[in-house]
Amino acid sequence: MKRGFVWGVVCALSVVFGVNGAQAQGLPQVQMTEGHGALRAVNGGTEAQLWRAVGRLDTGASFCSATLIRDDLVLTAAHCVFHPETSRPFEASDLTFLAGLRNGHAEAIRAVRRIMVLPEYRPESGPDFDMIGRDIALLQLALPISMTSIVPISVARTPWREGRVTVVSYGREREEFASIEEGCEILDRQGTVRSLSCEVVSGASGSPVLRVNQGRAEVVAVMSASAEMRTGGDISLAVTLDRHLTTLMAQAQGAATGNLGGVRSFITPGEGARDDIGARFIRP
Repeated sequence: MKRGFVWGVVCALSVVFGVNGAQAQGLPQVQMTEGHGALRAVNGGTEAQLWRAVGRLDTGASFCSATLIRDDLVLTAAHCVFHPETSRPFEASDLTFLAGLRNGHAEAIRAVRRIMVLPEYRPESGPDFDMIGRDIALLQLALPISMTSIVPISVARTPWREGRVTVVSYGREREEFASIEEGCEILDRQGTVRSLSCEVVSGASGSPVLRVNQGRAEVVAVMSASAEMRTGGDISLAVTLDRHLTTLMAQAQGAATGNLGGVRSFITPGEGARDDIGARFIRP
């Protein structure tokens, strides 16, 4: 690892649900500090409307953050679709996407029909930079989100080389509302992995790393993990979309035509909307 990363302290950022609620895995509590670049709650009104495509992904055992990038496709981290304790893949029917969740109310709730991850990804490999660099998953929803109030966030058409970014996420002790951090800087690069100055906690896995230009946001990376530097302090690790998303998008199209190619795809056939989805809502 580069620039003083301590290898043994790379941590995934999903939140595990325990008997007494959400239990974080060895990460510090979020600090809502003041000033530019500080992690803060997304304000209500217009700002909340801008980020309705970002939501919480519930598994029944844990939760992550995720982003609607098309009316029927959601982007998240690959490790979020594997059980955090057993490393077994979740069934698609285990997953629920809650778009624009705020104070217990989601703008849209959808079941997941299909999960797609890169064939080389192995969740049990531990803090491995190669695996972090493949930590992307694409979810096909059982029903599209066709609402004018929720506009999918486009993925970047050009590579992310430089510039500050914004992260919108859900996390431990802020499970019911989105938080935002603006002005995050790139600290280092290694393959498709970017180390960032963003402050992240458990639950932020899968959150979008956004390039914002003239009020228009586009997804350039997905949050994967946190790490500690030898010089002290925590950093966040994100994986750029680059060729990986192209592969998953092609496989999503292949899944629709019955040609899955090399992707690992977990499918729940014939699944529709869950009328009783409210009963599956997880309140840590």
